[in-house]
Amino acid sequence: MTQQDTFLDSLRGQYIMAQALEVAIDTLEKVEPSYMREVSNIADMKFLREKFNFPVGEFSKVQILDFIEKDTTDA
Repeated sequence: MTQQDTFLDSLRGQYIMAQALEVAIDTLEKVEPSYMREVSNIADMKFLREKFNFPVGEFSKVQILDFIEKDTTDA
């Protein structure tokens, strides 16, 4: 198993991916004018979020950030 696989399998890795996808989707959906939105990228990110079962719905962005900060300071 590669280092990347190990990281993605970890709780921290899943939180990082969840956070990155949520922030990216939220940011891209707000792009104005609307014709500048990268709709296919947003759709792909939502697909990744759903298919990889990242714990997005279970935790708010604040909780994810708090967990990451705590995990980093405990290391």
